[in-house]
Amino acid sequence: MPSAGCRRARPVKMRLPGADNRLEALLHFDKLPAMATSKTRPSSPAGAPAAEAAAARGRRSEGYRSARDEYAAIEQLRKVNWIAAHIRERRYELELTQQQVAERAGTSHSFISKLESGTHIPTIPVLTRIFAVLDERLLIGIERDTPDGEPEREIAAVPEIVAA
Repeated sequence: MPSAGCRRARPVKMRLPGADNRLEALLHFDKLPAMATSKTRPSSPAGAPAAEAAAARGRRSEGYRSARDEYAAIEQLRKVNWIAAHIRERRYELELTQQQVAERAGTSHSFISKLESGTHIPTIPVLTRIFAVLDERLLIGIERDTPDGEPEREIAAVPEIVAA
């Protein structure tokens, strides 16, 4: 029940040429603002094309350029070695150097460098220590096929005797 001080809004009638019913007219009206943007370039909600906005941020900010370049390199690395890409990305997010990760994990800077380049796969104990430095835990997964075609999976933490 409306309060005494409120008036009920009157419905607005809209008629478009060629519109057979109100639903069609509403759909047509609803699409007009979206049709005003360029059809060839994706736009951000503010209206500037996303690529142009990113380029402008890159011109203004060295930090943005650096982060954009780092994430592009990580994305390329992910295609080759997803473990290396994950370690590099997490280290970048935590703002740790390779040297800091190496010291805290009890390994060498060159080992972390090789690992992040995607050319080296560490042992499980070393990988467990590296993930601990990155505030993560290594899990091991096992998958087997079942007669019905659905894979059966088990995931568990690395046993401490292996991680030591």
